[in-house]
Amino acid sequence: MASNEYRAIPKDDSFRAPVGQRSYQNQPPMYTTYNTQPAPVIIRTTRPNNYLIPAILVTLFCCCPFGTIGICYSVESSQEFDRGDVEGAESSANMAKNWSIAGLVCGILAIIAAVILLIFTVLSTSSSYNPYGQE
Repeated sequence: MASNEYRAIPKDDSFRAPVGQRSYQNQPPMYTTYNTQPAPVIIRTTRPNNYLIPAILVTLFCCCPFGTIGICYSVESSQEFDRGDVEGAESSANMAKNWSIAGLVCGILAIIAAVILLIFTVLSTSSSYNPYGQE
């Protein structure tokens, strides 16, 4: 067997480099590795107010169509937040608030108009009403 032929290296620590050659088993690494991955960022946000209760109250007591639209936007706000879309949730919550306010204003204006109409109707009929047909 020639001295420059390759031979199998044993897996145990009994292998030694031939005399005159350096062993690289216990040498420090030639380069240093760094972890270049960014650290995980955890952003905790609070759920925006979805204005569900005002929308329900507006639906029951003031203006049913506007309150119903407010409820729809309120539910959409909750669903968008659950999906992780915080900006969409805030936008839908803002729309729910606006529709609830619009329904409240329309309901109050309708109640005021109904009261004024009732007052004018009672005043106009009571002055000319004569149940006995006499003047």
